[in-house]
Amino acid sequence: MILKTKDFRNKAEIPKDKGNKILAILLFILSITASQLHAQDYKPEYHNMSAGLIGGIDFAQVDGDGYKGYNKMGITGGGVLFMPFGQLENFPIDATIALSMEVLFTQKGSKGNDPVPGILSQNINMQYAEVPFQLNLYRGPRKSGFGMGLSIGYLAISEETIVTDQGVSLKNGNPFNKFDLNYVLTANIHLWNGLFLSPKFQYSLLSVRDNNSMYGGRDQQFNNVVALRLMYLFKNDSNN
Repeated sequence: MILKTKDFRNKAEIPKDKGNKILAILLFILSITASQLHAQDYKPEYHNMSAGLIGGIDFAQVDGDGYKGYNKMGITGGGVLFMPFGQLENFPIDATIALSMEVLFTQKGSKGNDPVPGILSQNINMQYAEVPFQLNLYRGPRKSGFGMGLSIGYLAISEETIVTDQGVSLKNGNPFNKFDLNYVLTANIHLWNGLFLSPKFQYSLLSVRDNNSMYGGRDQQFNNVVALRLMYLFKNDSNN
């Protein structure tokens, strides 16, 4: 006697058209979930530019002039623009990188007494138009960060006054270079509602003038500035 057995394998199989529908549903759900997660993680402040104003006080000296200390005070002010690079994958902290550009008026110089016998005092006044470019650790226009970069300055006005034991004389024979290239370090400490404390240090990479040792200093001289500034970044509605 021959026993006939039923083949149950077909009953366990899922029809191809039904399997395709299930796969399509799963892919649709995954795509919706991924888009929702992306929307939750999306931070507009990491994508949108922010502009603002900067103003404060420069404490300056000229390294190589024979004096020590940030004895020269001046003013600085202008505008700033932050251009973030967007959200960065695998970045170790919740932040991004932003390129900043400033357009500034800056007063530099030096002030001191008795560099050499016969010279009672020396006063250097320099006024620059400067454009610093920095790469910043950036967390938006309402959070703290810091930056570093380079600044190019154009010397618009300069004057040097020397007081000797014979009286006051203006030194015009050894002018300063018209361009000043500096490295720059900046901290941006958020205080309140877009207002930042923004201290800055900058130092000349190239000598601002040469062959000055006859007046009590070194042959090469360099601008050295510490600035205490306030910065305000305007609110960008697209950052909300």
